[in-house]
Order: sequence, then structure tokens, then C-alpha cells
Amino acid sequence: MVVVAKTLGLMNIWNTYFWVTFFVTFVVTAITVRLWPLSKMSDDYYDGKGDPEEKVTGNYLKEAWSEAMKAVQHSKGLWTNVWENFRDGFIMTMSILPSIMSVGLIGLLLAEYTPLFDWLGYLFYPFTLLLQIPEPLLAAKASAIEIAEMFLPALLVTEAPLVTKFIIAVVSISAILFFSAVIPCILATEIPISIPKLLVIWAERTILTLIIATPIAYLLL
Repeated sequence: MVVVAKTLGLMNIWNTYFWVTFFVTFVVTAITVRLWPLSKMSDDYYDGKGDPEEKVTGNYLKEAWSEAMKAVQHSKGLWTNVWENFRDGFIMTMSILPSIMSVGLIGLLLAEYTPLFDWLGYLFYPFTLLLQIPEPLLAAKASAIEIAEMFLPALLVTEAPLVTKFIIAVVSISAILFFSAVIPCILATEIPISIPKLLVIWAERTILTLIIATPIAYLLL
């Protein structure tokens, strides 16, 4: 999020950008879960049983303190935890960097040398046009390329008007789903969802973000 803001020159309005993105992402998520396909998915645990928490009776604060003390007694030392977190973070970074870099590069090449994202952008063009976003076709293309990597839209609109940059910066975060990281991670789990459904969710989130973020951008900027 910071990288997107720095790339688009939004650090001078960081506080506005952060809270607008937080609000828009929350609202978009609340709406999306009530739309197909998420609304038709079962609320049951994926393995049918789950790991439900024990029901607490009595004083909640006292029970919370008791559980905290039990956790402390079985926890490892400070430096052991620091080392393990550093090690796990390093391993995760080395695991995910190749996919981010490769998919990001492929996305940039497709955007630069093929009309793929121009075509895909027409899915969002009616919305960017009706919402009167400056340079609506560019905004639509930037919204479309987010599906490859969340940072790519920022690279397309660096020279666009401030309102367009702000809206696309919010879209980059709020849309959430992209092929360089999130989508492969979801598919690697046992969550029963397919790529076509993930693409529908992505399109819903992108359209809703455009609709909600645009009037806010015009109001605040």
C-alpha cells in the first residue's frame, strides 16, 4: 500500500488515502459476500467439523487473563520467537518473490505489447465513463491489469490526473485478488472455489470499488 502511494505521489495525502481505502475495502467486502458466488457457498467448515472455541461462562476478563497466563507459560523465549519469525518471513519472501516478479513481468509485457488488457478493460469502461473518472479508458485498463499483480495499475496511471490516481490506488488494494500471489494461495488450500468464481469475485470487487471510491475522491480531493 505504501509502495502504491509512493509510486502515485499520494504520500502527502497518506492519511486520507489510508482511511478511504480501509472504508471502501470494508464496504466492498460486506457487499460482495452477499452476492453470487460467495452468497451461495456453505457456511460450514471445509472439513465438516472445524475447531469451535469453548463457550465462556462467568467473568470474561478473568477468563481472558487466565488463558493469557497459560499461553505465556508454554511460550518460547523472546529471541527464539524473533528468530523463528524472521526465518519464516525470509522463507515466505523467497517463496513468493519469483511468482510476483514473473507474473508481474508477464503482465507488463502483455499490457505493453498486446491489447489483452485493453479488451479486458472494456468490462469496466462503462463504469469509469459513467462515473466521469478522468481518462476513463486508461482507468478501466488499469483496473483490469490488477488481476495480474496489484502494483501494475499504479505504473499505468503515474501521469494521470490526481483523482484517477487516487481511485486506481484504492482499486489496487480493495480488489484484493491477483494471480501473482493471492489467487494461487487460495487455490493451494482446500477451499472449494474455482478460478472462474474467483474472477467473478474480482470483477464484483473492482466494480464496487470504482462506484464507491469515485464520489469519495471527488468529495475529498
